[in-house]
Amino acid sequence: MTFIALKCPHCHSELVGKHGTYNGKQRYICKNPDCPHTTFYTEYTYNACKPGVKSAIHKQAVNGSGVRAISRCLGISTDTVIAELKKKKRT
Repeated sequence: MTFIALKCPHCHSELVGKHGTYNGKQRYICKNPDCPHTTFYTEYTYNACKPGVKSAIHKQAVNGSGVRAISRCLGISTDTVIAELKKKKRT
C-alpha cells in the first residue's frame, strides 16, 4: 500500500479529507479555514474544469492567440474559450 499526500490545489494545505463521491469520482474537502474553496477533485472529466485553465485562456488571449489556437493548445472546446472570454469582459 502506498500513501499519497494530497494537497488542496487552491491553498496548498495538507489538511484534506474525503468528502464522498459524485458520478463515480472521489471528492475531497479542504479543512483549512482560510481556504476560499472547500471541495475539489483529483481527476476531472473535462480539461476545462481543471484548475488554472481559465487563467491560461486569458493569458493566451492577451498574448494574441486566437480562439481556435487556444482551444487546440488546452484541449478544450472553442465554445468554452469564447464563453470564458465573454465572462471576463463583463467583469
